[in-house]
Amino acid sequence: MDIAEFAQLVEDFNYLLARISKYLKNNQYVYPRAFHSWQNSYNQAAERLNSDRTIRVPIFKLSPVDYSPSGKSIKLECVEKFVKTVSHQVDRLEDKINEQKMAAVDKLVRKSPLERFFQRGRDGAPIEPPAAEKRILVAIPAGESALQTFRKGIQPALETQGLSFFLADRATFDDAALCELCQELHSCRAVICNLSGQAANVMLALGLAYGTGKPVILLQHQDEAILGGLANQGYVRYVGTADLKTALSSILAPHLPS
Repeated sequence: MDIAEFAQLVEDFNYLLARISKYLKNNQYVYPRAFHSWQNSYNQAAERLNSDRTIRVPIFKLSPVDYSPSGKSIKLECVEKFVKTVSHQVDRLEDKINEQKMAAVDKLVRKSPLERFFQRGRDGAPIEPPAAEKRILVAIPAGESALQTFRKGIQPALETQGLSFFLADRATFDDAALCELCQELHSCRAVICNLSGQAANVMLALGLAYGTGKPVILLQHQDEAILGGLANQGYVRYVGTADLKTALSSILAPHLPS
């Protein structure tokens, strides 16, 4: 059964409860004919649910002790038990409806492969960092030489495009640093990786970027052999910081999706 069918059964059960409530207000005794009508309505719905096998619902049956000593009416204790049974099934069906709605939402929302690195709220659900359209993750090798290349060649090119950045230049990662990298990677618009020296931290960021579908721009010094088959339209070969700034500035805007 789908959400609409469950919702219809909830409506039917609530209508049944309203019938019972109205009857009890207007009658001192519950006669078998009226109770059998309620019972049949409930049991027919229960059989539908049980045949669907999505949720199991008990069939309600009367026993001889449920009748009054004269046999002309149904004991109020039995009526109360029946009302509780119907009300409980309404609660269960509403839970099933909410469960199916959440499952439908989960299918529509693309989960990030980095989800396990996100912070979590009180309900345990991952809290995705907000998207930063003007922010670029830049992965460079650790050390002063790579930092100077960034400051003189990469950072000015970003600033001319009005872009901010997150600099990933740690040589090693503990759990906290890896978590921060993944969160920044998820929120940033694109990734720039300086492959010069093939530093482990840069290659890690590169793999995560490709794995999550982020646009990637690769940088590498002209003296180094191109790494594998990575040469593409976002591959910048440079000699010094001046030509790196010029080449990166020219490729940055058209390479990023609008």
